Amino acid sequence: MITKRCSRLMAQVQWLKRFQAIVAGLIGTAIMIGLSTTLVSGALAQSLPGPVANAVQPPLSEADVLQSKARKAMADQNWAVAEDLLLQAQHALHREHGVVTEQQGPILDQLARAHIEQKDYRQANQFKEFNHFLGQRSTSIDTRVQSEIALARWYLYSGQFDAARRLLSASLKTELARTPFEPERALLRLDIERFSARCCHSGDAIKLLARAKTHNLPADLITQFEQKVGDLLTLDGQANLVAAHYAQQNAVKDQTPQLISGLRRYNDLMPNRISDLKLREQLRRRRILTSGYPDDAQWFDQAETFTVALNEDFLPLGEATQSELGGYTDKFEPLIGAPFRFNLEQLKQALPTRYRKLARLETLEIEMTLDISAAGKPTNIRFEARYPRQIRELMKQVFKVARFKPAIENGLAVESLDLPFVQRFKAQQVRPETDA
Repeated sequence: MITKRCSRLMAQVQWLKRFQAIVAGLIGTAIMIGLSTTLVSGALAQSLPGPVANAVQPPLSEADVLQSKARKAMADQNWAVAEDLLLQAQHALHREHGVVTEQQGPILDQLARAHIEQKDYRQANQFKEFNHFLGQRSTSIDTRVQSEIALARWYLYSGQFDAARRLLSASLKTELARTPFEPERALLRLDIERFSARCCHSGDAIKLLARAKTHNLPADLITQFEQKVGDLLTLDGQANLVAAHYAQQNAVKDQTPQLISGLRRYNDLMPNRISDLKLREQLRRRRILTSGYPDDAQWFDQAETFTVALNEDFLPLGEATQSELGGYTDKFEPLIGAPFRFNLEQLKQALPTRYRKLARLETLEIEMTLDISAAGKPTNIRFEARYPRQIRELMKQVFKVARFKPAIENGLAVESLDLPFVQRFKAQQVRPETDA
């Protein structure tokens, strides 16, 4: 009995030793595996970008993939391909989030840019307005304000000045009241005012400046308010008030005259009597005019209204028309020239026949010398070369309605004499103001 018990005990001891060996082996293997995993994970973490290397990145959505392809197409200036990809991305968002999702905002801006590059300004206008519609549906006040600013800025740079003014008119009371002050919107309103046919309501501008000064705004923003208010006061004929505002812009050195950007409309002069008689004689020779001249009013008495936009970044001017659905943009007229930018078709009507073709027109440069009064008015215009009468009359008419920031010396507005001025008509590559 004792022998059998000793045998079983010995067998159990042997089994226990084998078991311990097996367990020790498994533990060692586990340790090695864990160590290997840690080392491999560490190596991967060093090789992978991102704050959390071992985190699983969510797959890109269909809209994101399409937008990425569209950005590449736009970088290659393949606008038609980019437009198609962006529309697909927009539809993908519609399927997932609905037609009025705010997530399509960046896509709409890119679509607008693609159409601007293709000179389809009317379609770009529709995308901008739809983006504003979406922004106004947001629950975020900041989003609603920024969408309003974006559309107003688009209206300004596409020549839809009345539409821009109407858009921001409702928020004027907000800027003047005790409600939160939006400096960006207030500055934009002052910009738009300069391009008004009814410019200028300088009283509101002064109130906006006073309101801006009650806030802890950066000095450069206050300087912008001072400059824009000074411009509006100059356009409003209040020369006695402008010096203090302009002096704030540059307290170190004196300021020289600068053209104030804005919108100018003027009526071209009637042709002189000699031109009238010459045209009558030509019509008679061609037997177009047989008796009298019944169309005098149509040919000579109806003054042409010209638009001059003093801003090199302007897109073609959009003309608002009325329909049963309200105001909309009917067409966009090309602008040409610098520093004065003329409506191209109107400009052709005002100049001699030999300048009707754009290739010839772009070679035209008009060199002048003029004086600028302390009130910012151009005077004593002298032409440096012999130009056709139509060209000289054109520039004289424009200068009659143009205004300059007067020279500032020792804090006072002073007259400037013999300033050179060159008007060119070469077509410019405009930089559209968009939020794309």
